[in-house]
Amino acid sequence: MINEKIDHHFNELTPIDFNIFQGVSLYKKLINEDLNLDKANALQDHIRIIKEQIESILNQEDEHLAVIYNFLTKQEQEYYLSFLNVLNFDMQRYLKKITAKSI
Repeated sequence: MINEKIDHHFNELTPIDFNIFQGVSLYKKLINEDLNLDKANALQDHIRIIKEQIESILNQEDEHLAVIYNFLTKQEQEYYLSFLNVLNFDMQRYLKKITAKSI
């Protein structure tokens, strides 16, 4: 279950405001907002970086990151990773759509 801590962390530095509690998929939000390629790439990078950090923590590869992310329980970190995987899928779909449109 995604909670307010995850929502706040994700939205703190994201290039778009995405309220994860609204029940709208990221893909639909990106389509509705017609996000440009630069911002879409920035959002993809944001998702990728957090995803890599959470994976590193769950794999116990980085003690420094574990300290930074200790505001989340292990279960919350796992939920966060699942959430990021869904967002990553939506971003890939959106980037394919807008790059195909610009060709």
